[in-house]
Amino acid sequence: MVTGSQITGCMGETPDLPPKLLQQFLGLALSFRRMTPSVSNPRRLLLTWGCTLKSSSSGSITYRTHHWHSSAECWKITVPENSYVILNMIMFSGSSCSDKYVEIKIDDRDETITFCPGQSKWNPVIAFSDVTVTYRSSSSPNNLELRYNVESILCSRKDSFKCSSGICLPMSQVCDGVKHCYDGADEIGCETGVFAVKGVNEGRLNATTWLKSRYSDVFGWHENTHRGIVALYLGNERNSTNMTAGEKLIEKQLEVQTLASLLRNETDPLAANQLSMYINALLITCQDPHNFHGFDLVQLLRDQIEDTPLMNRPVAYLALCNAEESLPNNATIDLGKVLNSASEYPFLLDVQAAAVMALSCLNSDNKTDFVDIDEAANNTNLVSFSQSEYEGAVNNLKKFQSRDGSFGNVYTTAIVTQALLSANQENAKDWSLNNSVSHLLQHLNSSSVDFLSTYLILPILNGKSLSDIRETDCSNDVQHRFDGDPILDVKNKLGPKMRVQYSLYIGDEKDIIHTISLRVPGNITVYDVMKLAEVADDKYKFEWKQMKEKIYVYNIAGIINDFENGQFWLLYLGKDVESITHSNKSPDKVILQDGAQLIMWYKKAHI
Repeated sequence: MVTGSQITGCMGETPDLPPKLLQQFLGLALSFRRMTPSVSNPRRLLLTWGCTLKSSSSGSITYRTHHWHSSAECWKITVPENSYVILNMIMFSGSSCSDKYVEIKIDDRDETITFCPGQSKWNPVIAFSDVTVTYRSSSSPNNLELRYNVESILCSRKDSFKCSSGICLPMSQVCDGVKHCYDGADEIGCETGVFAVKGVNEGRLNATTWLKSRYSDVFGWHENTHRGIVALYLGNERNSTNMTAGEKLIEKQLEVQTLASLLRNETDPLAANQLSMYINALLITCQDPHNFHGFDLVQLLRDQIEDTPLMNRPVAYLALCNAEESLPNNATIDLGKVLNSASEYPFLLDVQAAAVMALSCLNSDNKTDFVDIDEAANNTNLVSFSQSEYEGAVNNLKKFQSRDGSFGNVYTTAIVTQALLSANQENAKDWSLNNSVSHLLQHLNSSSVDFLSTYLILPILNGKSLSDIRETDCSNDVQHRFDGDPILDVKNKLGPKMRVQYSLYIGDEKDIIHTISLRVPGNITVYDVMKLAEVADDKYKFEWKQMKEKIYVYNIAGIINDFENGQFWLLYLGKDVESITHSNKSPDKVILQDGAQLIMWYKKAHI
């Protein structure tokens, strides 16, 4: 406060001020009194006095002069919400507060903190709101340096991470796969599991390059095209929205080879293991193995399992699980026999690893959680394999690891490593993932590298296994699947033809009925029939939108779903008109049979 020619509050001292400096201070005080009624924001008022604004997260306040004159300078340090500032006096020359002093005023507090010169050390000041630093001097020389650092309140916590910019993050945002620091410092050194192994990224790139170099535009990867595609897309994420011409050609080559094999199936039957590999390849390229140009590869595989040797069944069960198909009732019995076999075949470990991958796939499906065998005895829909048996099978694989990280030859090592990855054993302490992957990388860098080893190793270098095929993200492929000429697509479907009837009912009492009879290939979906009909007759033109992986039809023949009238387009199906029932399934998921009645009915809906 101003009392005559003195200012109180200077560490107990009351210095006399020169008349000129006192006049300057009183002028500021009078100006404050005159301006206060018209200023709603005191912070703006301080800035009008000419204080230098300091808005950076860190910096220093310096003032140096060598000639004598009275000085009065001020600086404003802004402190963002949920942050604080630490001020440290570094240098302040002078003899006492009677010559010069520094005042620090914190906005949300009534006290003023005063620094006097000539001390060897000053205590730091911490403030949680804006700070005004004022320097006053009546002597020379002037030599002042004060440093400040603004930090998030979060930085004061031990469980926080500080970016180089000064921003602090909760530890939950460190190593979460998102770069919160501008330089990505919060994601440096976060690699775990496979990605923490030295040379993995380089090895994955080299293996991908090697695999692509063996591809032919005419023959693909010959008899291994299905395997080549699986390795390529498990080892490198597939981007359906930005596919290269080469990638499109690879997928087209897969279609051609799959169709050729299916057409030869009558004279040269496809074995279960070949069907399994085709199913996996179609799934990872976001094609439907249930309805591939009129063929249901999944059903073909199911029909073959009983005649398939036990050693080949784990691969078939894995493919069925990847296709989200229910397994035969004896599936887990078969898998148990494989895992508990006393056979001394050296290749049994490969088959047991495939069995573990099949069980891992089942274990990842909430609909088929493992249950005790006793509980499943009376319910054939449950998977009768206990969690303890599964864990025992996984632990048994680990026992075969050698000191060099291998589980036998390079192929067995890759298959077992995939199985352990499928069982989420990356960070388990009772085996060495690092040694296993390093061993596989050595093989890839050797002259012994071949197609089969690359097919098995490349997914591992991306932390994947064959059981990850079921997790393929096809959300961006929905529109692509329905692009093109629907008439041509239907004509290109192979196999026997059948006849279906498609009708439009308008009104609860069927005020208007339109019907069209179509000859179509077998194994055709409701969506395919609707596309075929709209090309044949404009009355059947429709509009749809994908919502939560289902096709939502909202407009047919210019008649739009009307929430106020409560009338909507509903799908009905049946063998004849009298037996039709409402279906909530997506039109692209419903496969029609010969003689089916398909009806889209515009009527009142009931919840």
